[in-house]
Amino acid sequence: MAADDSKPACRTACRAAPEHSKFEYAWRMNAEPVTPQGFLPDFCRTPAVLSLLLISQIVACLLVLASPAHDLILGPRLIVVSLYLHWISLLSAAALCWLRRYLDRMSVTTLAGVAFIVLVGITLLVSEMAYHVGRFMGWESFLLPNAHLLFLARNALICSIVAAAVLRYFYVIHAWRRQVQASAEARFAALQARIRPHFFFNSLNSVAALIPTRPDDAESLIEDLSDLFRAILKNRQPFNRLADEIELGKTYLRVEQIRLGERLTQHWQVDDGLDDLQLPLLSLQPLLENAIYHGIECIPGGGTLSVEIRRDKDELVIVVSNPMSAREDDHGGSGIAQDNIRQRLRLLYDDRGCLETRQTQEGYRAELRVPV
Repeated sequence: MAADDSKPACRTACRAAPEHSKFEYAWRMNAEPVTPQGFLPDFCRTPAVLSLLLISQIVACLLVLASPAHDLILGPRLIVVSLYLHWISLLSAAALCWLRRYLDRMSVTTLAGVAFIVLVGITLLVSEMAYHVGRFMGWESFLLPNAHLLFLARNALICSIVAAAVLRYFYVIHAWRRQVQASAEARFAALQARIRPHFFFNSLNSVAALIPTRPDDAESLIEDLSDLFRAILKNRQPFNRLADEIELGKTYLRVEQIRLGERLTQHWQVDDGLDDLQLPLLSLQPLLENAIYHGIECIPGGGTLSVEIRRDKDELVIVVSNPMSAREDDHGGSGIAQDNIRQRLRLLYDDRGCLETRQTQEGYRAELRVPV
C-alpha cells in the first residue's frame, strides 16, 4: 500500500469534503424523499410545520412594519397579527397533511392550484372568525370599522400574494433537490461502476496455473470467484448489511488464500450484535485488497492481515492492518480504491463518515468510521 496515500486525522479528512457534498446530503437515507410531482414539503413532519410558522412570522413582522406610523404599536399589534397568522399556518399545515396522499398523485399545476385554494380558503375562514372575535373583544383598532367584506378581501389578497410566493419557493427548492439527487445518484453510480476487483486477472492466472497440478483448488477458486462477482453485480443498493460485507470479504480472502498459501495469515476480531448494521456496499473488500496487494504480497515471507470491527458509541469502526515491505518501491499504488471509498462516504454521510489511513511502525493501518 502506498505510503504517500496516508491522510490527515479522520475528522480533518472528513471536513475536507467538497463544498457541494453538503447539498448532496438531501439524498441520504435519513433525508426526506423527493417525490416526482409532489413539490410540497411533508407537513405531517415537524420541520415543515416549523418552516411554515417561520414564514408566517416574517409576514407578520412585515405587515406590522408596513402599518401607518400612528398605528405602529409594535407590542400588541405584533402579538395579535402573529397569533392570527400562526392559526392560519397551523390549520393550513393540518389540511395539507391530511390531503398529502391525494396531492402526491396530482400534476404540478393541479397540486399548486389545490394548495392555493386551501390556503386562501383557510385564510378566509380564520379571518371571518377573527373579525367576529375582534368585535366581541373590542379590538376595533385592529379592524376596519364597518368594513366586513373589505377586511376579508384585504386578507384574501395578502394571502394570495404570500401563497403564490411560498408555493413558488417550495417548487424551486423541490426542483433543486431533485437535480441534486439526480447528480448525487449519478456520481454514486459512477463510483460503484469503478469498483473493479484488481485481483481478477491475477486470479485467472492463478486458475490457469493450478489446473494442471491442483485441479481441485482451481475449481474451488472458480467457485469463490463466481460467488464474489455474483454478490457484487446483483446488489445495486448503496448499502449492505455488515454481515454480508464480512462474508464478501472472507470470500475474497479465500481466493487470495489459495493464491498465496501459507504466506497469508488472517486474524478477525468482530464484536457481537453488529450483523444488521448498514455499511456502504463494497467498503471492506477494497481495504482487504489493498492490504494484500500493497502489503503482504510484497513481503517474501508474507504476513498477518488483521481485521477489527467494533462499535464506538454511535459509530461503526472497521480497522484493517497489515505489515509492509521494507522496500520503498513495493509500496506503489494509485490510491484509487481508497479515494473511491472516501468519495462515496462523502456522498452518503457528508462529514459523519470518513476513512483514515496511516503508516505505523507495525505496518499500515486503515480505519473506516461510519454512523450506525
